[in-house]
Amino acid sequence: MSHITKVRIVCQEENVQQVIGEKTVQTVVRGTITIPNEKPRAEQILAVRAQIEEDEQEEDIIADKVIIQGKLVLNVTFVADKPDQPVHHVRGQIEFAESVPIPGARPDQDVVKQITIETVKGELDPRDPRRITVTVILRIFVKVVEVERKQLLIDLPGAEKRFRIEPVKLDIVKAMGKRQVAVSEQFDILRLFEAKKPCPEEILDTITDVTIDKKEVIDGKVLVEGTITVQVIYVALIKSQPVHHAHFEIPFVTFVDLPKARPGDMVNVQVRIEDASARVKDECEIMITVVLEVKARIVKQIQKELVVKIDQDLLQCLLLEQAIRPVTLFLDQILNEEDMVQVTLREIVTIPQEKPAAQKILEAIVTDIEVTETEVIPNKVIVRGVATVKVVYVADRPDQPVHAFEAEIPFTAFIDVPGAEPGVDVNVMVNAEFAQASLDNDRRVAVKLVLRITVRVADIVQKRVFECLRPSAVVECPKLDPLDPKMVTT
Repeated sequence: MSHITKVRIVCQEENVQQVIGEKTVQTVVRGTITIPNEKPRAEQILAVRAQIEEDEQEEDIIADKVIIQGKLVLNVTFVADKPDQPVHHVRGQIEFAESVPIPGARPDQDVVKQITIETVKGELDPRDPRRITVTVILRIFVKVVEVERKQLLIDLPGAEKRFRIEPVKLDIVKAMGKRQVAVSEQFDILRLFEAKKPCPEEILDTITDVTIDKKEVIDGKVLVEGTITVQVIYVALIKSQPVHHAHFEIPFVTFVDLPKARPGDMVNVQVRIEDASARVKDECEIMITVVLEVKARIVKQIQKELVVKIDQDLLQCLLLEQAIRPVTLFLDQILNEEDMVQVTLREIVTIPQEKPAAQKILEAIVTDIEVTETEVIPNKVIVRGVATVKVVYVADRPDQPVHAFEAEIPFTAFIDVPGAEPGVDVNVMVNAEFAQASLDNDRRVAVKLVLRITVRVADIVQKRVFECLRPSAVVECPKLDPLDPKMVTT
């Protein structure tokens, strides 16, 4: 018999992001758009374009389930029912909600979601040429993750060759933090609603929601921009005291200190409403105060040498001594090392008619980049989106005033990712590297953009490792059977 008198437990603590579960579901969303009376009736539908409104996406975690809600913005082009058959356009919205089962999901965990528009179809209602029925098929990918602090077993000095070490890719939380912020705004009911709503006497209820519009990592900080939506139910300050409703939007900008944060890091941000209140002030004004909790987490994938297998007799000894325990980690396995492409765009945009013609372009600024669709096909990721550009120019007038207008420029990129398959998790970052504008004529502007699109593709893998229950302990295992010939240490 072989004798190991002392085995030391060597561990390292890490904040490991684990995947609780993920699921992809398809859902069919149907709705109706009505052509307004000022537009002609439709003879046939030419095209329907759907876009997911990012600000309207929400998710709620309940026990073993994630509820996804959102809004689709629809743009329909149709041929009018007139002799000359002119082409017209109508815009509409459809809300959707879907329940995605994720066993083990809890309200305190985090959700990663991706909604892809797969099919859009529009049909005229045969009974009413002003009604357009739109059908949209969505693919919704949901992943629930949780950060756990674990003491992971990295070595067993004194155990000879009775264990095996392998490199394991872990999603490690590089930095995490949170901040509480109070946002207040005062609204004049008469002025805001142009005297169409009465002044308030008493607030009955407030309904609040928050959306994240933008997040950016800079050195040592994560900047967060968002919008708080507040619905106020109030008793009107008139004799009959009817109950009225008012809708407000409050933008906010805040940051979370993360000393290890660096530009280019992948960041996860959560904003939760802790408290919201509204009170009536003098002269028909309402003061709204909302307290937010903002959490930010930067995750980095590292490769760590961990003990993944232990000889049966030694394992039995360590378990009896309650020194370690086997655990299964559900981990994101990155399939690529953040593939990147550059996309150069050149588009002619027109100055809106309500603005004067241009004499000279001063600058072009990219104010927003929205990824509207991410599609994974075998070995490739397709990214579609819209870049919003603000063009500042000198007007073609004697006093040469400075004006500005915004234009939306769509883009599509194809990124080669060997091993990618539909259903995997995709993280996309798009940054503007260059923006320039020049005059094509006094009302047309040529805009040139260079975008850098970075894609990270991951899939879930299970890895059995060991967690230390008594870090740095020395365990005596006096009698062990002969060494298992299958055990080979690195």
